[in-house]
Amino acid sequence: MILDIEGASGHRTISPRLGRMLSIASAAVAAAALLAIAAIPHQSEPRFAETGPSILEQAFAKPKPPPTLDLALPSDIAVEVMPLRVDGIYGPARPAPTVRSFRVRGSNAIVVIAILPTAPPLVRPVSAPADALSVHGAYAANYSVEATSISAVRWTENGMTYEVSSRSLSLRDLVVLAEQVR
Repeated sequence: MILDIEGASGHRTISPRLGRMLSIASAAVAAAALLAIAAIPHQSEPRFAETGPSILEQAFAKPKPPPTLDLALPSDIAVEVMPLRVDGIYGPARPAPTVRSFRVRGSNAIVVIAILPTAPPLVRPVSAPADALSVHGAYAANYSVEATSISAVRWTENGMTYEVSSRSLSLRDLVVLAEQVR
């Protein structure tokens, strides 16, 4: 421990210029470091990869989807049952119906024709019997439900799966009606 006996203070006063000069010097060092980093060549990928046509060009270049069935039966076979109206509100407009109901002429049988866009396509199994169901030349499958007494036949045509169902008609009658769907 050192004692200052004479009472002289060992304090030096710092010049106000020194504070400003230190700030300017540190800013100059920082700027030089940033410039040096920017001057070094970088090994980076281009920000925008131009590898082909734009998304819109690709969308417009795709062929239009094949036409779908109109989900209608000939008027001499069945008459469409219009959906019920609830409080004057029909709901949002749809570009094309996905489910339509028909009453078969000469009976009270109701037939429902539906497009099933989320259903997987039906593919003819390798071991299908020679007398397997078919609609419009495409393999068809029986999707009947005994618990609810609904007979249904499904088939895939032009990449879309369709279903014709009824509570009162047999499976063979539904296949005949499905052949009439256009």
